[in-house]
Amino acid sequence: MDILKQVKAILAQQNPLEKDTQLSQLDDVLEYHHEINKADVVEGVRLLLVAALQEGDQRIRQKFFRTMDTAVACQDIGDRIDWDRLATMLPSLEKWELQYVLDVLGLSGQAGYLPLLEEYAHHADPEIREWAQEAITEIEYRVAHASVSQKKAV
Repeated sequence: MDILKQVKAILAQQNPLEKDTQLSQLDDVLEYHHEINKADVVEGVRLLLVAALQEGDQRIRQKFFRTMDTAVACQDIGDRIDWDRLATMLPSLEKWELQYVLDVLGLSGQAGYLPLLEEYAHHADPEIREWAQEAITEIEYRVAHASVSQKKAV
């Protein structure tokens, strides 16, 4: 399965309905196929991230975020991608985009995102608060377990 070829075909697609369909298909592949080359998945997600940051159609942008979230959750690659540009976009995102982006930041396991996530943990919307708190918990878990793993390796 050539993930990079699939991602490049999606990015070249001009028809929004077809792009949506192809993103859904890629999402399924990322969720259910675990014998995928991780380096290709990482590179594919990096390409999707750049495209998502430039996407003007909010519905398609949300689909990009969902697909990236699936890749990070199911392929365990969150710590191999620099999410800083995505993190800076948080204030401009709609609620249903935040659902995926907050999850991605949590699955990154990067403690540097904790202050930003703390802001969203006090958001007026209770669902956004919940998503932010789940992301915080995920980062804290990953940081704690990474420390334990490093101590055992010594």
